[in-house]
Formats: sequence, C-alpha cells, structure tokens
Amino acid sequence: MIRVRTRRGFTAIEALFAAVLLAVLTAAVSGALMAGRQQSKLARDTLSASFLAQALMDEIMRLPFDDPTGDKTVALQVGGTRLSANNIGDYSGYADGPSNITDIASNIYPDTYQGFTRTVTTTAVSTSPSGWNKTLNGLLVTVSVSRDGVELLKLQRIAWQ
Repeated sequence: MIRVRTRRGFTAIEALFAAVLLAVLTAAVSGALMAGRQQSKLARDTLSASFLAQALMDEIMRLPFDDPTGDKTVALQVGGTRLSANNIGDYSGYADGPSNITDIASNIYPDTYQGFTRTVTTTAVSTSPSGWNKTLNGLLVTVSVSRDGVELLKLQRIAWQ
C-alpha cells in the first residue's frame, strides 16, 4: 500500500488573501487612531487656550473702566506695558505670542503655552433699558486665542461704566 502524504499549510492564494485582509484592517484601525489623536490634541489645545484667555481676561477686568488720570486713549500709551495699564481700555489692541506669552508680572508661561497667540479688542457698547431713563455705556472686551493661525477660543465680557 502506498501512502500519499498531504502537506498542511497555506497556498499562495490563501497567504495573499490573508496579507490583503491584514493590510485593510491595519489601515482602518490606524485611521481611527489618527482621528482620535487629532481630537485629543484639539481638546488639549482648547483647554490651554481657555486658561490663557481667562488669565488675560481676569487681568483686564480687575482694572477700572475709566482712566484715573483722565486720559481718553483707548490702547496702551506709547511705551506702555501691561504693568502700566491703569484701565480696561488700555488693553485695546494688545497682542502677545507666540513664544512670548507671560503673566502680568512678566513671568514666562511654560513651553506648553508658547505656541499660542492672544489678542484683545474692545468695542464701545451702550443700551437704554426701558424704564431706566438712562443710557448705560460700556466696553465689550474680547480676548481671542489662536494656534497656528486657527482661532481656538474667543472670550467676551462687557465692562459697564
């Protein structure tokens, strides 16, 4: 009696099919992982932008509405710094970053925050609530934070006179 040996293993077609299937699955999984990584980076950047915007807004809103010296200039005076700002309007047009973001005492923030840019704008606003017989004037203060030219966050507050 002659025994026929059968070999067990993959044929070339089966191996090719397995390789194609593995490539397709790897591409699908890596695409999902990359999307998750991008979302994670956006969330981290938005959280950092929120901190930077709130810190600058708190710094601005601690100041009085009117300049104590009576100056009506709405921007930092020539040669002025954030330390010399004495009213909310002094911050109009202020910008910092990237690579030079500091707190009010000129302490440099950690490298995590140095890729961001912060800008401040102020816009005059007024309203006449019915029954008050008075017009209220104020400034809409907007702090915008961006990274790589993309605005991540805009924080707004109204300071009333």
